[in-house]
Amino acid sequence: MRNTRILRRGATALAAVVLLGLGTTPAHADPGIPTVGYGYPNWSSSVRCVQYYVNQLTGLRILEDGLFGPETERGIRRIQQLAGTDWAAAPLKVDGYFGQATGQVVLERIRFHPWTVDSYEKASLCSHYVPSYTVVLN
Repeated sequence: MRNTRILRRGATALAAVVLLGLGTTPAHADPGIPTVGYGYPNWSSSVRCVQYYVNQLTGLRILEDGLFGPETERGIRRIQQLAGTDWAAAPLKVDGYFGQATGQVVLERIRFHPWTVDSYEKASLCSHYVPSYTVVLN
């Protein structure tokens, strides 16, 4: 019985240390955020942020409704084309999927050219809802 109490206290203390430590770590990419595109979960917050980036970086005006469809896919392809010819270090595969490579290029573009978006605050918030190798905004 006494050993059980000691183990519980130890587990509680360990959980508190872990939780407190999580609040002090720097922001970084969440590897659990899935690609946005056909065949993926397409979380509405992720899709809405992708749609925001499409509207800001391509000149297209698609509805930011959080629903993945043909217009969102077309917008992602447009970002990938523009990035590959104008502002990415290496061409992106134009496949209509917003994965880590596309996310990284988009976030780096916004980080180094913040005037390309109407709200850096919104772009920064969205950086936590799209896949990338690292979060570069904040």
